[in-house]
Amino acid sequence: MTGKEEITRVKELIDGLYTGQERLSRLEITERMTAAELPADLMVYFDRLPDGDYEEEELVETLNQMIAERGEERAVGHIPEI
Repeated sequence: MTGKEEITRVKELIDGLYTGQERLSRLEITERMTAAELPADLMVYFDRLPDGDYEEEELVETLNQMIAERGEERAVGHIPEI
C-alpha cells in the first residue's frame, strides 16, 4: 500500500521532471517514473496516462482524476497540486 511518504515522493519527482521544462510527453514521464522505481500501485497510473504532452498541473490533475475514478483515494491518496 502506498503511504503519504510515497505520494510526497511522487510530487517531488514530478516537480523535478518539470525543472526547466514546460511540457513533457507521456513517454518521458513514464520513463522517468519507471527509473525512480515507484511502487506498482502508483506506477499503474503513469502507465495508464493517455498519450500526449502534459504541463505539470495537467499531469497532477490527470493522475488525481484517475485515482478518484478508481475509488482509490483512501488507498493511494491524492498528489498535492501546485
